[in-house]
Amino acid sequence: MARKSRKQTAAPMPAPSLYVHVALYIRLSVEDNKKRGCSVENQKLVLNDFLSDKPDFVVYDTYIDNGATGTNFHRPGFQQMLSDIEAGHINCVIVKDLSRLGRNSIDTGYYIEQYFHAHNVRFIAVTDQFDTADSGNLHGGIMLPLKNMINEAYALDIGRKIKAQARQAMKDGDYIGARAPYGYRKDPDNCHKLLIDENTAPVVKQIFEWSHEHVALNRIVRNLNEMGIPAPSHYKKATGEITSPGLIGSGKWQTRTVMKILESEVYTGDLVQGKTKIVDHQQVKAGEDNLIIAKCTHEPIISHELFNAVQEYRKQICEESKATPKRPYTPNIFKGKVFCADCGRSLHRQRAERRKGPDTYWFHCLTNSRVEKDSCKGAMIQEKELISTVTAILEKELTVALGMSLPLFQLEARQKQ
Repeated sequence: MARKSRKQTAAPMPAPSLYVHVALYIRLSVEDNKKRGCSVENQKLVLNDFLSDKPDFVVYDTYIDNGATGTNFHRPGFQQMLSDIEAGHINCVIVKDLSRLGRNSIDTGYYIEQYFHAHNVRFIAVTDQFDTADSGNLHGGIMLPLKNMINEAYALDIGRKIKAQARQAMKDGDYIGARAPYGYRKDPDNCHKLLIDENTAPVVKQIFEWSHEHVALNRIVRNLNEMGIPAPSHYKKATGEITSPGLIGSGKWQTRTVMKILESEVYTGDLVQGKTKIVDHQQVKAGEDNLIIAKCTHEPIISHELFNAVQEYRKQICEESKATPKRPYTPNIFKGKVFCADCGRSLHRQRAERRKGPDTYWFHCLTNSRVEKDSCKGAMIQEKELISTVTAILEKELTVALGMSLPLFQLEARQKQ
């Protein structure tokens, strides 16, 4: 009788895919926008032409970062591509050239030599004739880090030139902001020149006159909202200057908005630019030495005398407020957590001082007094009552969650816990 073989038949290995799942990555920065060869459309043409004779290359998706710097990799399109790589959807990334991937030599080298390799992703830069699957170029040898360093140096040089050009334009009296200040509009024939906006300039003038008459900021805001004047962001949305929903706001005037108008020298016909600067890709407040002042660059809305008088009054109010002795408030454990049920605005915490006994604290809505009269039903609750209510709710929820009764403490001890 023939012996049965003890060898077990191995399960057949799944056949490897015959197709290469490709991610096409396209990046265009602000400085590259002026170069015809780097446009988004041109990059698409180059990549599609490269794929035209490669039927085994199947495009999974095209990732585009338009207006994104190459000096860092915090780009939506690039991050989405990394997510799809880690999900196993992509095994090849193709770009027009190495600078499209990035202009930071260290990080660019990391993605090409380590990240893509660890995830079994092939990387191709078409016009640089670079392909990690080509054993002949040894992943670029010395040329890869050299090209990455050149791309990084180019980005730094372009950045310095753009900053120098912008500061020279400021000195020449050109307005370099993306949008004209409220009260002005940009000259259709020269985007660096400001013209008076006949629709909003009277509003700016009225705000300064109210402040000169010692009308409080809260009262100015209420006046504007009760008169039905659109807030600056909503007005610019109507004119098409603002399209992003994140920049529109609630549509109501705020004290911060009025304060910024009262502090701006632009309404006197002068340009004071350079108040902020970019540090580590973030906009921060700059010092006095960074300011560039250009006199009489456009038609004023108010006089220098009115502007200076308003600044003196506001400075006086500020000094008086600082000189007034203040007792510190107790910690607000509900900060940012209590809202009006009618208008949805955060409730303001106010203290009622007492000569005998501890002070009491209240939460109430400021919409009617600071935004617009009769625009909210209002809400008010004493802090002790709020703490008791929240404590009772927490005890009930904990009892349900734990399935057992919680020990009962005295009221004060329970609230502290």
